[in-house]
Amino acid sequence: MSGRYLTDLAEVCRATGLTVHEEPGWPTRARSSGGYSSGRPTTVMVHHTASGPGTDGQADVNYCCYGSADRPIANLYLARTGEVWVMAAGATNTNGKGGPLGGVPADSMNTHAIGIEAANGGTGEPWPTVQQDAYVVLVAALQAHYGCPHAFSHFEWAPDRKIDPAGQSRYASGGAKWNMDAFRADVAQGGSVTPEPTPPPTRKVKMYVLLKDEGGVCWATDNMSVRYLYNATLINSFTAMLRVFGYGTEPTTVRRSDVLAGNWGIVVGSVPAGAAAPTTYVDGWGATIGPAAGQPAGRVDLIIQEIRGAVKS
Repeated sequence: MSGRYLTDLAEVCRATGLTVHEEPGWPTRARSSGGYSSGRPTTVMVHHTASGPGTDGQADVNYCCYGSADRPIANLYLARTGEVWVMAAGATNTNGKGGPLGGVPADSMNTHAIGIEAANGGTGEPWPTVQQDAYVVLVAALQAHYGCPHAFSHFEWAPDRKIDPAGQSRYASGGAKWNMDAFRADVAQGGSVTPEPTPPPTRKVKMYVLLKDEGGVCWATDNMSVRYLYNATLINSFTAMLRVFGYGTEPTTVRRSDVLAGNWGIVVGSVPAGAAAPTTYVDGWGATIGPAAGQPAGRVDLIIQEIRGAVKS
């Protein structure tokens, strides 16, 4: 068992907040060459499995660790759910012939890279948003922790024989190969990605929702009216009531322009300073206020009463 084994790999993955599974034997699992030489790994390699949804999760992991003649295939496996399996701490057989690339000599990437196999058929299957987000977060964490300067796709390493990763996503349309520069740009943000705004509802449904716009401003809506939650007390109180009455508490990402246009309900009460809106409002509870004044003191109790009344009705 020579060379460097990444025995903290599960800890690094788990620190991202992703759900992590540890395949038995992973801390000592490696290709025949063993662990990494000094100064390696230098690269995180991005792949797709070319397997269908029917083998997502443990079945794919079993193939990577036990079923393939080239086992172990990759250090990590990323399921469609965004869950991660840690499969091997040493070098793996995930890249094959290719290169040179990023300072790695031809046909030598297996001994220089941390390999990730992500579940996708590779023929245009849409990538779930949760999986795309997890991929970015995971690569960012690996590069930061292990000091890997490079993140490459399999097709960049072996352009004559590989297309992965490919498929419908924020990085490609249809079955096309991913735009790796765009992927690396998201990774360079530290693993954060810009959430895809949720489209406004097509019909009005009485259901309370916490909204958050691109400026980080929170709003309360029942899809008929929407109110600006101008401080932490209002946000926390509204969130607590959502939890008590069984509504989801995770903010829905929206565009402020959609909120102000009335697409999430009629704007009632004040709005953030600088937002385009009428000069004054009557908030429906008998208070007339200006556009930057914030809800009058004590108004949160009326929001809560309104929710309670709606739920009881």
